[in-house]
Amino acid sequence: MKRFKALSLLLAVVLILSVSACTLKGPDKKLVVATNAQFPPFEYVTEAGQGVIDKYDGIDILIVQEIAKDHGFKIEIADMEFNSIIASVTTGKADIGVAGMTDTADRRENVDFSIPYWVAVQTIIVPETNTDITSAESLKGKKVGVVTGYTGDSALSDMGDINLLRFNKGIDAVMELTNGKLDAVVIDSPTANRFIEKFDGLKAVYDDTVFETEQYAIAVQKGNQELLDKINSTIERLIANKDIERFAEEIDARFQS
Repeated sequence: MKRFKALSLLLAVVLILSVSACTLKGPDKKLVVATNAQFPPFEYVTEAGQGVIDKYDGIDILIVQEIAKDHGFKIEIADMEFNSIIASVTTGKADIGVAGMTDTADRRENVDFSIPYWVAVQTIIVPETNTDITSAESLKGKKVGVVTGYTGDSALSDMGDINLLRFNKGIDAVMELTNGKLDAVVIDSPTANRFIEKFDGLKAVYDDTVFETEQYAIAVQKGNQELLDKINSTIERLIANKDIERFAEEIDARFQS
């Protein structure tokens, strides 16, 4: 009986692994991309059919499109909460995770990461009239909005003595800030800059003594070196040709139009 159970378990594991990999085999190879499309300028939702890939646009989406072109993949976007992306990749529900995601030691316990393609830093957003918040330390005792699972969430949680309010979307946190229900919002610098441009009366505060620079990378299932090599080859090409900088300019232009 034990032998039968062990064999059944082995077959189940093989089946799970084959399901997670089968989308990238055959003539209709499909790359399932887990993202959180609430993180402009890296990924955001447009009108259906108006984005680079259906209704999705952004720097990350343009990078994914290049990966697909280079290696003959069709793309399926799976938009989900940020905290679900790693689990989706590890279980094989998605082939890659792309969401302005920082390569960290904790995340590397569960997934492998591509070479980095972007450098960012956490930014504090406050009203222009605010003179109290000048550093991360001055956030103590304040109501601060963060996005669940983002680097700002973990960094401020480690500091303690901050009244953290967690949101699934950065835009929701910023709206609460503009409505006077928060003292500050902490989020990655490219998105912080986008929100400051979008909403009048906001400014950025930086603190490089607490917030270190972060490197964005693409997550894949552990051990999937074949897919990782394909992704890295595209990223290397894009970096060498300064295409990612061009993508950022294109997205800026779309926001301005």
